[in-house]
Amino acid sequence: MLICCRRSSLIKPEKTNNLRLHRHQITNYMFRKSGFTIIEVLIVVLVIGILSSTAIGTYSGAIRDTAQRSAQDKLQTFFQSCKDRARLRKLDVKILYNEGAKSLINPDSTTSFLNIPEINSKSIPKLIEINKEGKFMVNGKTINKLDLLLMLPGGKLATITIHL
Repeated sequence: MLICCRRSSLIKPEKTNNLRLHRHQITNYMFRKSGFTIIEVLIVVLVIGILSSTAIGTYSGAIRDTAQRSAQDKLQTFFQSCKDRARLRKLDVKILYNEGAKSLINPDSTTSFLNIPEINSKSIPKLIEINKEGKFMVNGKTINKLDLLLMLPGGKLATITIHL
């Protein structure tokens, strides 16, 4: 068997020791590099840990934001429906906060009920009145907004503002 080199000359493998030495080095290199070193494995584990901790932090933040927006939307809708009820029926509407059930109740209506377990009971008035014109009153004073504390997943508190 003949091998062609760069010089375009033919060389017999028996007479060329460099070719055999080169094959021997390649074989040894392949056997030596057949696995991963402990440093390589540790670096991969470290990178995976950093990426997963970032993903978990982002995911938990998204969960908190979603819970906050959901509670705010529920409260806004509930108060708006009570306001519409007072205006359309031309009667005063009372909204009571039931601390034990963590819910808002309109005692004059069986359908005006809202359960909000995330709400902090210290931040919400026990009685909110809505007059015939749709103005909200707490303790005889007209209010335009409510600032409420919510307990979000992970034990964090958040303040939401409900514009009335």
